[in-house]
Amino acid sequence: MSVKRYLHASVVLDGKIYAMGGYHFGHLDTVEVYDPQADSWQRVASMPQRLCDHAAAVMGGKIYVTGGDTNPGGSVNVCVYDPQADAWAQLASMGTARRRHASAAVGGKLYVFGGCGAGVQHLSTAEVYDPASDSWAQVTSLTSARSSFVAAAL
Repeated sequence: MSVKRYLHASVVLDGKIYAMGGYHFGHLDTVEVYDPQADSWQRVASMPQRLCDHAAAVMGGKIYVTGGDTNPGGSVNVCVYDPQADAWAQLASMGTARRRHASAAVGGKLYVFGGCGAGVQHLSTAEVYDPASDSWAQVTSLTSARSSFVAAAL
């Protein structure tokens, strides 16, 4: 990658790896995509906000980025990247500020859960995003509060 980063989010879309945001001597908004066929990294449109400790998931051919640390504390920020247009758009905010949380897309909806809220408060709450209505709703919480974990949809 051309930009060193940690505490970033990564996803695979159409056989390419996207690395978004993170931290390196400050919060980052840059996004790079790795093409294994060309064995090269390329910069694409930057996120609308500098983030680290955020989550990302792929749904409907787009990348959804949620929450994160905007220095200081968690964020309710939600944005979507369209690789065809190489453009980001802001979406409806989550109900709870989160960072170090997990997200997964299932059945055409985006689920986020756990993480940290304000300060170091660990969360057990969960929310679901419906892209058809650009809205969030609370869903059943996790059995215990947790942060700094990952999720995958099967």
